[in-house]
Amino acid sequence: MRGVQDMLKKFLIPQRITLIIFCLGLIGLVFSLGDLTAVGYEVSKTVWLKWWVRLLVLGLWGVILFSKGLFPKNNPNLRPFSKKTWFYLGLLIAVTALAAGLGVNWQQSLWGNYYRGDGLVTWWHLLVLGIVARWVVVPQQFKQILPMSFAVSWLLIVSSSWWSQLASWLPVGFGNPNIAGGFIVVITPLVVFFAQKYHWSSGLAVYLISVMTTIYLEVWGAAISLVLGLVMYGFLRRAKLRKLVVLIPIVALVIGTIGIMWWQPVGNSRFTQSRMRIFHKLGQAVLKRPLLGWGWANVDTAFISTNWPVPINDDVYVDKAHTQLLEMTVTSGLLGLGVYLLLIGYIYRQVGNSIAINQSWTQMLFLTFLLYLFHSQTNVTSVAQDAIFWLSAGLLLDCS
Repeated sequence: MRGVQDMLKKFLIPQRITLIIFCLGLIGLVFSLGDLTAVGYEVSKTVWLKWWVRLLVLGLWGVILFSKGLFPKNNPNLRPFSKKTWFYLGLLIAVTALAAGLGVNWQQSLWGNYYRGDGLVTWWHLLVLGIVARWVVVPQQFKQILPMSFAVSWLLIVSSSWWSQLASWLPVGFGNPNIAGGFIVVITPLVVFFAQKYHWSSGLAVYLISVMTTIYLEVWGAAISLVLGLVMYGFLRRAKLRKLVVLIPIVALVIGTIGIMWWQPVGNSRFTQSRMRIFHKLGQAVLKRPLLGWGWANVDTAFISTNWPVPINDDVYVDKAHTQLLEMTVTSGLLGLGVYLLLIGYIYRQVGNSIAINQSWTQMLFLTFLLYLFHSQTNVTSVAQDAIFWLSAGLLLDCS
């Protein structure tokens, strides 16, 4: 019996299997599987995400059941969230569900549109990922496997950006350089954390390669995000400046908005796919349904509901607001936006006031969190970026 237990302990421990699933799932976010001509890049990533999260949940149950049986010492450390965390999270889920139920198309809110599959079901999977990941992996393991997995993903996406022939051998990519650039932005801090363990120059090389890749792709929002990330990292390293770090992305967004208004004035935005036209039309849509919005994943309906400045018969299809806060307002109203900001503010305060913020790991994780919040206001995000954001949010609450 002892020999059988030793064999199972070595080869069949669910915790090890779950760790492998976790790593493969992270790396798999950069792949696009399936018939891309039929469903596109995002739907294939959405399908991958859902099955990945479901397998993680099953793995967690396996760890719990297995540890209570043969190996009590392997019982996972189910570190609970605070009551405030559950309150804000539950309130956000309730408001978005209510907005979807009272919206213009509850089926699309639930499952998402044809091109993205970005409905509430997908978003709930993202939230579950942020919750269960901290139970599947202990903190010491996260510092190793998370940066290592991101390093593999970073290497794949950067290589495919410079060497397009790689995509013919491996189905790596996002189908859009702006989304690829955004993905590079959010994973760079933890890849730097992984590389600088060997030598500080390795971390610097990762950062410079990320910047050069975004410039090569001509994704200027991503390049600016990485530069701001370096400034934010400098603030996080200094205790006296740490609480002011949030001002950097806020000031940058204000300056960027003013720049867009100057570069794309209203008079030149009437018959183009400019940001100003999208913002104007969606802003008018918010005024029509200000409290709970149009329902999750119904930006496309909100966009065509207004004629600005005149009706256009053959208009472009817009299903994303190109800035996350506006999208939250359009889909869940001012109430949904308010609750979302409460949750983000709570996480920010918890991490900023914790002792763990003095550690390099927490600083890099926090930087990932902040970079997503900034870059998601400049362009459309992929479900892969969203997964990293909610994963970082859950881990940051674990650090606080």
